Amino acid sequence: MHIPKLLILTGLVALAPVVAAAASLPPQVRQALERGDTRAEERLAALYDQGRGVAPDPALAALLYGKAARQGSGAAQLNLAILYLEGRGVQADPVAAYAWADAAAANGEAGGQRIIDRLVKLMPHAQREHARSLAQRYVELYVETFRAS
Repeated sequence: MHIPKLLILTGLVALAPVVAAAASLPPQVRQALERGDTRAEERLAALYDQGRGVAPDPALAALLYGKAARQGSGAAQLNLAILYLEGRGVQADPVAAYAWADAAAANGEAGGQRIIDRLVKLMPHAQREHARSLAQRYVELYVETFRAS
């Protein structure tokens, strides 16, 4: 599969705060993040999202959830959809919320479908069509790619 260079560069720039935060973590956690351990990313994101043991930082949580979501984690996809829905740590974006919720639902996360059902009632037709198109792309990139691996 061909991934556009701009998408890769955008991902690297977005991860700079994650790298900075990782410097203060215990060595095992830092090593897990450096290896791209999706579970470590999810757990650290949840800590920053909920402010458990660390100062709450929804923007950092969104970055970490995003990293794990792009590695095929349904739980991270669902949590990222919620952040986009609520506008916590990221600008509220119903189209992005829909797309990530659809990926999460395709990964078996029931909460994803609930978010979609809620958004469909609120979105104008053109926005809904755009969201469905983006969702299809996200499922191809962040769900089906990992099922084939």
